[in-house]
Amino acid sequence: MKKSIAIHSYKGGTGKSSIVANLAVAYAKQGSNVCLLDYDFRAPSLHVLFEVKPQHWLNEFLEGDCKIEEATVDAAQKYGTKGKLMVGLANPSSDSMREMMSKDRRWEMKALHKTLSAKKTIFNDLNADYLFFDTGPGMYYSSINALASSDVVALVMKMDKFDVEGTRELIKGIYKALGRKTGILLNKIPTQRISSEGGPEGMAKLIEDTFELPVIGTIPCFCELMATGGRIIYTYEQPQHAFSQAILRIAKRLEQF
Repeated sequence: MKKSIAIHSYKGGTGKSSIVANLAVAYAKQGSNVCLLDYDFRAPSLHVLFEVKPQHWLNEFLEGDCKIEEATVDAAQKYGTKGKLMVGLANPSSDSMREMMSKDRRWEMKALHKTLSAKKTIFNDLNADYLFFDTGPGMYYSSINALASSDVVALVMKMDKFDVEGTRELIKGIYKALGRKTGILLNKIPTQRISSEGGPEGMAKLIEDTFELPVIGTIPCFCELMATGGRIIYTYEQPQHAFSQAILRIAKRLEQF
């Protein structure tokens, strides 16, 4: 079954871009056709991870200057995946980021229609099985457009007080209104905190009781990930790493979600 999934968070620094990149590669390695779109137009990062040069940026597609097919690059050969790995990138130039920040609500409504049209093309013409959106944190229009265009939302959060309270407001202010199937993905959780809550199951129960949403998965804090600055796609370079194995468990959970 074809599925679109948005990876979102209340604030930056939760590791959502690393998670979505690793998920996309994991699915493609298993043979699924995957499309990953960088919808964090204010602070794009996927170009750093994938190091591919698109013919056109996603910004150009939303402006109506190209087709969605022309704004994606198939990175399957680079990563040796069985399925397609189509990546669409946001323009990382400062001029483009400033321009996207100046867009008004009318433009964003048109961008929503373009995004929904792209989703249809990606599934029907490009034959994708999964469409992932890497969104900007918070309540920016481009992120809300991605959430509204998705079947499932994975809300990434850490366990600090600011993230917990901000996530609570996101759920109340956006997710309930959109009515999308939503789950929480815990990331960068200290292992001692997981142990103190009775392991991953106890941690999940605590979060589910607090937010009344299911937990998709729990990823401990790995110092080596922080040391590499998120520049490594572990499911490609180190598939046996504990982080890669956690990503695979989340991928399996998302299949059933």
